[in-house]
Amino acid sequence: MNISRFKNLLLQVYISCLLSTACYGETDVIFSPDNDIQERLINSINGCSGSIDLAISDLGSGELIQALTDAKTRGVEIRMVVDYQSARPKSSLITHLKEEGFLIKALNGEAGGHMNNNFAVFDGKLLITGTYDWTNKAPKYSHDNVVLIGDSSVINSYRTEFDRLYNKEDHLAWTDLKSTPTDKQKTSKKLVEVPLGKVPSPRDVPFPKLAEGDKKFVDVTINELDALFGSQSTLSSDEQDELWEQQYNEKYVKWYSAVAFGAISQYDWNTLRLSLEIGKEPEVLVLFKPEYQQQILRLEKDDVIAYTARLTKRKGLGSLYKLDDGDLIGKLTKKAPR
Repeated sequence: MNISRFKNLLLQVYISCLLSTACYGETDVIFSPDNDIQERLINSINGCSGSIDLAISDLGSGELIQALTDAKTRGVEIRMVVDYQSARPKSSLITHLKEEGFLIKALNGEAGGHMNNNFAVFDGKLLITGTYDWTNKAPKYSHDNVVLIGDSSVINSYRTEFDRLYNKEDHLAWTDLKSTPTDKQKTSKKLVEVPLGKVPSPRDVPFPKLAEGDKKFVDVTINELDALFGSQSTLSSDEQDELWEQQYNEKYVKWYSAVAFGAISQYDWNTLRLSLEIGKEPEVLVLFKPEYQQQILRLEKDDVIAYTARLTKRKGLGSLYKLDDGDLIGKLTKKAPR
């Protein structure tokens, strides 16, 4: 072999090595909501053939859960570390995956802190990490980012950290997270009759008698809250904050509402967007307890329901009233107007 051909061969080998390094060490950044981070995550899950290690604070996207479920069905080994609060029954999405056989550990931080990591390692070859929190609200509304890293040394550091978290001896026992509600309410198949196209007010249609237990209820309607905290309120911002904290935050309400947007799938069944009027934009977002899954999945748009729930956030500019710990009392039967 002459010197010239040998140099050309070395050059080709060198270029191939550079290309290989660029390929496996590639780094990319995605920002939302302008770009679809969730789609990239789903594609990464769908492309896996061996393993997924996932450390996330919360998981609330039906599409991502479906992709993970499909991957598990294909034989991909999936291990998860989640924050202990996201594994509590009021969400039930993590609980559902646990019951489906996923390998999940629930952690809290030191001295009452949280497990705030959000990263995933796919087949040991791709790392995705960033602020994106794997929930339904993230794709459309949140300003988030993820970094996609193919550098093996960085990936190995994250894999080591994941193994450390997953194998911690102080992870919370799953049975400690699945507390059974002491005041579980039975769902009535038939309540009062209401005119078609109308959502009654608790002021006009008495609410069914319930065992309230230790819950602290506040007697207020959505319209009355709007008068205090809406755009027409005469209170200053500081006065609104003080009033909310003193009288309404963490208090329970008994309301009637119409279903504006129902559950998309069995994985996000527990979140309903509800309206005070049929056919109007939602004003309330309620997170229901897991025992009502089948009843809620059968609800349709414009169904009128009675429910109780705990106020957690007042309505703001572009946001809804948020409530959790919801009990579905029943769907109201309809009658034609006279």
